[in-house]
Amino acid sequence: MGNQPENQSPYRIGSLERALLVVDTLAEVPDTSVAELAQLLGVAKGSLFRHLKVLEANGYVLQSPGTKRYSLGPRLLYLGHAARQQLRLPEVAAPLMTALRDRFNETVHMGVLSRGEVVHVEVAPSTHPVKMAAEVGDRTWANVSGLGKVLRAWGGDDAVEFVLRERGLPSLTDRTIVERAALEAELERIRSRGYAIDDEESARGLRCVAAPVRDGRGEVVCALSLSSPAERLSLEEAEEASAAVIETADEISRRLGWGGERAAGGRRRRKEVV
Repeated sequence: MGNQPENQSPYRIGSLERALLVVDTLAEVPDTSVAELAQLLGVAKGSLFRHLKVLEANGYVLQSPGTKRYSLGPRLLYLGHAARQQLRLPEVAAPLMTALRDRFNETVHMGVLSRGEVVHVEVAPSTHPVKMAAEVGDRTWANVSGLGKVLRAWGGDDAVEFVLRERGLPSLTDRTIVERAALEAELERIRSRGYAIDDEESARGLRCVAAPVRDGRGEVVCALSLSSPAERLSLEEAEEASAAVIETADEISRRLGWGGERAAGGRRRRKEVV
């Protein structure tokens, strides 16, 4: 390509790249002011403000009327759903989820994180008359469910701050974690052992075990859980089932291109603004 540098694409649009970096940055550092974004990206506030207004008009970012701070907008929920469909995540996961369900005859859920909540994107329900099964599209709080605690555990250094800012730590049962230090310790424990347990924290009579699913870069993109009425799944049995849940989650990860090397944190490296 003549004098084109080896690693630089000839098809570059500076303003478009800056807008995309704004979206990327808000995904990692939500609820951010114009001044903070300008400092993170190394751009002038005036130029950044114009980008934000275009993104806001098209639904890609939202500005809080009270604080004037920016976060990702609803348009990205649609794009995320479309991307998951096109990346065939549910299609890749469904047969493995069904196999895990059949092994225990308990419900298997897959969820992703959105605005401090878990959104269920695939479900393989138990065949028992009494079951613990959410519908695709259902949302649960991220600080109480097994899926949510896994996604928070690998959500980066600001995971606890985001939970506190978005939802706080409301008590759903007498076993819900309601103190920051306890949540931080729980997330560290989850990272250490590779799975999470919801021991009747989100609802009395519900117990589940969850594990992370990674993409080709090793980043945690969703979580997988086995959910059961507590009377059919003791805490000891949930701990024992963790190996099967991790094995299934890892196999889904491999089919998404993961090479098998666990990477704690999973935070994306910041790109430079062109």
